[in-house]
Amino acid sequence: MRLELLGIVVVAASLAGGVGAAYLLQYLHRRRSKPGPRWFSGNIAAVTVFCLCYGFSLLVFDPTVRRVAEVVSFVCVSFMGPFFLAFGLAYTGRTDLLRTPLFGVVAVVPLLTTVLAATNPVHGLVWTGFRFAPTFGLATVRYAVEPWGLFALLFSIGTAAVGSLLLIGAVFSYGPLYRREATAVTLSTLPPTIGVSVWLAGVGPVPALHLTAPLMLVHVALDGYAFVGTHMFETSPATQRVAERTGLDKLTEPVLVLDPRENVVNFNDTAERTFDRTDTTGRPIPLETLVGVGLSTLTEMGEVEVGGRDGGTFAVSYTPLSDPDGNPVGGMLVLYDLREERQRKQQLSVLNRVLRHNLRNEMTVINGYAETLARTLDDPDLREQAHTISRAGNRLLTTGEKVRDFDRIQEAVTRPESVDLDAMVSQVRTRFRETFPDATVETDVSALGGPVRTRPAVLELALANLVENALKHADAADPTVHIRVRTAADADAAAVVEVVDENAPIPDGEMSVLDTASETPLEHGQGIGLWVVNWCVSKLNGEFTHRYDGGNRFVITLPAG
Repeated sequence: MRLELLGIVVVAASLAGGVGAAYLLQYLHRRRSKPGPRWFSGNIAAVTVFCLCYGFSLLVFDPTVRRVAEVVSFVCVSFMGPFFLAFGLAYTGRTDLLRTPLFGVVAVVPLLTTVLAATNPVHGLVWTGFRFAPTFGLATVRYAVEPWGLFALLFSIGTAAVGSLLLIGAVFSYGPLYRREATAVTLSTLPPTIGVSVWLAGVGPVPALHLTAPLMLVHVALDGYAFVGTHMFETSPATQRVAERTGLDKLTEPVLVLDPRENVVNFNDTAERTFDRTDTTGRPIPLETLVGVGLSTLTEMGEVEVGGRDGGTFAVSYTPLSDPDGNPVGGMLVLYDLREERQRKQQLSVLNRVLRHNLRNEMTVINGYAETLARTLDDPDLREQAHTISRAGNRLLTTGEKVRDFDRIQEAVTRPESVDLDAMVSQVRTRFRETFPDATVETDVSALGGPVRTRPAVLELALANLVENALKHADAADPTVHIRVRTAADADAAAVVEVVDENAPIPDGEMSVLDTASETPLEHGQGIGLWVVNWCVSKLNGEFTHRYDGGNRFVITLPAG
């Protein structure tokens, strides 16, 4: 049979659609980690096989080969719709629905269609009356589509329509950000839908010709524009949908939603005011354009300056976002205003300095008069009362000095350095030899392998407070305190420092510092020594523990590095 010009056009368009779909398939493969491409690959693979198979089959008049080709083509059409629906769910951030029993039913239909089409000569549930009906010199065929075949094709059309509605919903929900790509892909479903519907209804001048295959060329062209022309899979509605699930608009802090390419695709209301942006539903804005630096630099800096009426200094917190399948879809950048915190810190610092200064001056005056009274009074009771006042004053001065020491260390910029703990322990021991001449401070650093990296001033302050507390509250007139340093068994720790006394157990109220890191009006310590130790160890990123074993055993574990 002589091939007519229109026949050549149909075959050429069908094969061109298959070749174009094959190109899109490899394009999707390179982006398979993004939300959507893996499922769209299934749809495009079905299009590729359908177009190539149907195009070549139009040139084959062998009944057996032509029947096999028709089975393959029919099955491919039945898979297109379910795959497109799966793509729509994944692209819009609804991959959790892909694991539901309902979608399992959706997947069963094309699979069952494959089995029934392959075995159709036995039961005839897909079609009957298969025969050649040449058109334009092509090996076109006619047959009556039976109930299951009709259901499979309408099911494919219906699932593709639902997938299109999901894309349209993304356009309405998120504005022009995804308008071009979503519109293009949605429109791409119309040509094959029209082709299948016309062929299924048997209308038109050439009812035997399956125009779906050549119309796929339009389908492929629109998909190609969406994929390549709009960079469809670089930004997807899944990012914003996942962000919405985290309560984006309920957060009072400025929040920026980023896609995987570090483009800002959404703001919450607070961020909109902070950055003076009104085009929050427009095209993606590179993060670097908005804040001046990229994401890695921003998170490393830890804070950012933002100009404008509602700007200021903000701390930065970045949280990666993943879809229900665990695939990364971007992240949320939350900014925390530091102005109030810094103002409060400044106020506390001023109050602390004023209070400490006044305390020291006033207590010096009180102690001077108390000591004078103690020397001049003849009444023993009054003289003891004067001594009590003097001792209380000295305790308050000591507390003020401890706060001053820690405050000085806290404000200083200190970095870990290599420290000889043997020399540090010896220095602490020498320090208390003069103030507690009857006491014994024993040291053992023999189990330590060598120097460790830590902040020496901070660690020395912690050790000094532990030793001083042990000596001050000793029951014996000649107390003994042991300082032991050893290498930690844990690989994450550099060394373990123990301060052990022979005193009675410390009251529970005093140990609340270690247990809860807080005090209440009814439960609090009498001094500040353990608080200072706890603060110092926290600054060292170490661990501070206590237990009683014939004496109080305080353990400081220093981290490695």
